[in-house]
Order: sequence, then C-alpha cells, then structure tokens
Amino acid sequence: MTTDLKHMTQTDFDALMAEIKMENPNLFQFIADFLNKKVSIQEVEAFQKMDYQVQQLYIKNYKARS
Repeated sequence: MTTDLKHMTQTDFDALMAEIKMENPNLFQFIADFLNKKVSIQEVEAFQKMDYQVQQLYIKNYKARS
C-alpha cells in the first residue's frame, strides 16, 4: 500500500484510515473533526508548526468536539 494520497486507491485510503482509527483513535478523531469542520484550517496549520513531541502530546490529550 502506498502512503502517497495522490496515488492511493479508495480501498488503500479506507484501509489506512481504519488502521489509524484502531492504532491512534485520538488522531482519527482529530482528522474526523477537521473533515466535519469542527477543527479549523488555522488549527491544523498551528498543529503542523508544533514540534513533534508537542504534536504527540496534543493528540494524546485531544477530545472530540461537539
């Protein structure tokens, strides 16, 4: 399976998302909240600018948005 989103089949993408959901449910929830417009682009950009360890802590403590 390729991890290049531009060249991924829908089946590959679904398998990747299922793996993320199982192995890191908080990261999956962050992605789902972004897709459902509960997390803004600005929040994602701020997340991307964080150091890796800070990102890990952020995701570890992430709670679903209502």
